[in-house]
Amino acid sequence: MPEKPSRVRPPTVVATTLPFFARATTIVDETRRDLDRLAGALDQGAAQLSADPTERAVLELMATGIRELARQLERTEAARAAYLPAP
Repeated sequence: MPEKPSRVRPPTVVATTLPFFARATTIVDETRRDLDRLAGALDQGAAQLSADPTERAVLELMATGIRELARQLERTEAARAAYLPAP
């Protein structure tokens, strides 16, 4: 007589992305702080180059671009926070 198939299902493995999002949060936060320090250093360098307007303009453009990147990271972090459970 053939055996009946077992009704017991194998255990289900539940994976979570929480460790991934936690690490992403750390990376975004560290990157944003680094970008802020870099933009501040560029501002200081631009202030010291008052004699050369071309170099000053380049440094100011770089600082502006870095600050825009930091703002985009903040928006990305806010979107990512929607996927994490409330503390």
